[in-house]
Amino acid sequence: MAHLDDILAEWVLETLEPPAREAAERHLAECARCQGEVRRLSLARDALSVLTPPVDPPESVLGALMERMEGPRRFERFADPVASFFDLSREHSLRMLESLGDASRWMPGPVEGSELFPVEPGPAREGMMAAVLRLHPGVRYPKHTHLGRELNLVLEGGLREDSGHEVWPGEALEKTEGSAHGFSALHGPACLCAVLLEGATEFEEALASPP
Repeated sequence: MAHLDDILAEWVLETLEPPAREAAERHLAECARCQGEVRRLSLARDALSVLTPPVDPPESVLGALMERMEGPRRFERFADPVASFFDLSREHSLRMLESLGDASRWMPGPVEGSELFPVEPGPAREGMMAAVLRLHPGVRYPKHTHLGRELNLVLEGGLREDSGHEVWPGEALEKTEGSAHGFSALHGPACLCAVLLEGATEFEEALASPP
């Protein structure tokens, strides 16, 4: 598991959901770097609690914050990485990320418990299958061999390869031609992963039929 930079603030504020909190606890038990960051953030939190009396935020501020945390705008921080990944302009990337909240844009995925959001990539990715894969918590994507490169960028949730390697939001996973793997979505929010596929894949295990 990589360092916890993206979720340390939530850890310190005690707002992490139980599955993510348990994974963070395991990581913190062994990672001196993240332990140091937790101490630094805890000191800042304690200092702010002394200096600033708690107040209820205006509804408009709270609503805007929740939209950024839970609504379509929560993906804005990935606008530039996704633009580079799919070879899109930043504006196009933002529109695409906002569209992830449109249920009508999703289609059944290759395994039960998955959906695909097709993406039209830019010229540098011509000839590659491009999509965002949504894999619901605990769902396993069967082991398969790549007949070309496979590029992945996790946007939300996380996945664990059969080898035990975990990939978290903002992290990339590249599989070379001839490589093979299977993976499962971690418990917590559904795993949303941008995918580029060059060539086909050969499954070593049977695919479950979508409902």
